[in-house]
Amino acid sequence: MTVRSFARTLIALGLILTPVATLHSQAIAQVVLLPQTFFVGDMVEARVVVRTTETLSLTVPDPLPVTEWITIHSLTIVQRADGFEARIVFQPFFVGTRQLPVIGLGAMELSGVSVFVSSLVEAGDLDPAPIRDQMILPGTRFLIALLVAMVVFVPLLVLGTGKWIRRWIRYLVGRWRENRPYRRLMKNLKVLQAEMNQVDGKRYYIRLLDEARTFFHRHFHASILAATTEELEGRLEEAKAPAEIRRGLVEMFRFGDLVKFAQQTVTLEDRTRHLDELRRLAQMAYRNRKQSDRSRVDVGS
Repeated sequence: MTVRSFARTLIALGLILTPVATLHSQAIAQVVLLPQTFFVGDMVEARVVVRTTETLSLTVPDPLPVTEWITIHSLTIVQRADGFEARIVFQPFFVGTRQLPVIGLGAMELSGVSVFVSSLVEAGDLDPAPIRDQMILPGTRFLIALLVAMVVFVPLLVLGTGKWIRRWIRYLVGRWRENRPYRRLMKNLKVLQAEMNQVDGKRYYIRLLDEARTFFHRHFHASILAATTEELEGRLEEAKAPAEIRRGLVEMFRFGDLVKFAQQTVTLEDRTRHLDELRRLAQMAYRNRKQSDRSRVDVGS
């Protein structure tokens, strides 16, 4: 072998051994496990700090190492001024101490990371515990006694007060049905108030007067859905609507007719005033009915 060939061999051997030397010069400085105590199946993050003065080209392997006793979900490399930090998220399926699988990072391999998986079973006597009597939750006997009492006394109570209960059920159902138009009106007026600045005057009064017709038609059972403004007061009077409600509605409908058919200019103050007036008249009619129903119940009882 000539001197030139021997020199080439030494250079090639040096290039091959350089990465190996680099790998051995890198040491794991710190391993932090989050959480510090974990059990089988827990999700754990290992933060492995490696200090080195060299600039390494590190890559995350794809796929990650796979074993039967541990599942590595992700690996993140964070560069540091004194090296790098590998953050490994894994899920162990063993008890005791083992090392994580060797992970190739391109320019180096990460190995020698030991983890300890705690056991839920206490060390010592692992013999099965003796058979115990079935446990009863606190208060179980009281609940059983209460259930038996209800089974016995509730039918007797229903038989004794059945007529009175049925009468009150019919009364409550009737009240709920009668009050449904009022609840619907209040809901629709709230929507109309929110859209007051978004619709023109004509469309606003069409919606406002339609709400008034629908509510007072159902409340007083008055035939006013197709009635003209001139017919409105007479039909409300036939349905025994209070005079104040009749006058307020007629004034509102006449103003609305001017807006709808005569193109009268309407201000935001006019819209607010008539919406509040309709709400006030509906509340008056609703309160009058509640007082009348309460009087009928008192007389009936």
